[in-house]
Amino acid sequence: MTLIAVALFGATFGAGAASAKAPLCNGSAKLCSKTLDKVVLAGSHNAMSSKSLGWSIPNHEIPMSTQMKRGIRAMLIDIHYGKPATRIVAGQPKAYVHSVGPDDPDRRLYLCHAICDIGATPLVEGLGEITKFLKSHPREVMAFVNEDGVRPSDFAQAVSQSGLQKYVYLGSMTTFPTLSKMIKSGQRAVMMSESSTAPISWYWRAYDGPLQETPYSFATTDLLTAPAQLPISCRANRGIEGSPLFLMNHFITRPPGISRSADAVVVNTKAAIVNRAKACRTVRGKMPTIIAVNNVEVGDVVGAAKTLNALR
Repeated sequence: MTLIAVALFGATFGAGAASAKAPLCNGSAKLCSKTLDKVVLAGSHNAMSSKSLGWSIPNHEIPMSTQMKRGIRAMLIDIHYGKPATRIVAGQPKAYVHSVGPDDPDRRLYLCHAICDIGATPLVEGLGEITKFLKSHPREVMAFVNEDGVRPSDFAQAVSQSGLQKYVYLGSMTTFPTLSKMIKSGQRAVMMSESSTAPISWYWRAYDGPLQETPYSFATTDLLTAPAQLPISCRANRGIEGSPLFLMNHFITRPPGISRSADAVVVNTKAAIVNRAKACRTVRGKMPTIIAVNNVEVGDVVGAAKTLNALR
C-alpha cells in the first residue's frame, strides 16, 4: 500500500529547460514509461490503523491522509462491518464501534483491523481521503490490497459514494499500461482483495493471479535484516509464481499482533529495505512492486523505493 519528485538537469541550459517541462509520474519523469509492475511503491501495512485517530494497538502514528502526503503509494487495508455502540469507561459512557456480522440490520462499513472495537473509521470517509489525494495529485498512481470482511457489492457502493470510482483502474491485471497511460486515462487506483470480488469487474482477487507475496509473520528484526535470513524471508507465500505484481511484507509483528516503533527503527531503514528487496529479486526473479511496512513515519521506506526505482 511512494515516489518523491526529483529535479532533472540537462547537460546544457536548453536540455535542462526541456527536462523541467517533462511531465512527472509518481514524482519522476523517469517512471512515466514504466509499467506498474516495473515500479516500486512504498506501502503501508494496515494503513488505516493510526494512533492519531485513537486506535488501540495501532500500526502507525499518522493517518492515511498524512501517509499519502509523505509518499506512500500502496496501502493494505482491512474492511469490516460494525455499528455504533456505547460502553462505560471510568464511570462515563464512551462511544465506540462494535463489530457485527453481514446480516445485522444496523451494520455499516468501517476500516477496522480484525475487530472494530479496537479502532474504526467509516469506510466512505477513509476512501474519501484517498479520493481527495488523487484529485489534488493528478499524476500519482496507487495500489490497494484489501483484507475484506464485507460483501464486494457493499465495498463497490462505498467506492462510488466516496467519489473514488472515477479513479479506479479498469484495465488488464496481466499486462499493465505505463504509468503515463494510466494517468492519461484517469484510472490511477488499482483495487485488489484477499477475498471474493465477484461480480465487481474492477475488483481483483489478489492472490488468484495479479499478486504474489512474501511471508508476513516475522517476530524478530533479524529475520528481515540478517544477511543469512534474507533469502528465507523472500520465500513464496500466497499468490502464483509469475504473477506480475509482487508484495514484499516488511514488518515485525510481536505476539499477540503488536507493532512496535522500536522494531521499525531497525527494519525501516533505507539500507535494510533496499538490501532485502534486492535479495527478494534474486530469490523470486522480480523486484517488489509494493513494500509494506508498519510505522511509516519511522525510517525511510519512501527513500528506499526511490533508490530501487533508480531515481537516486
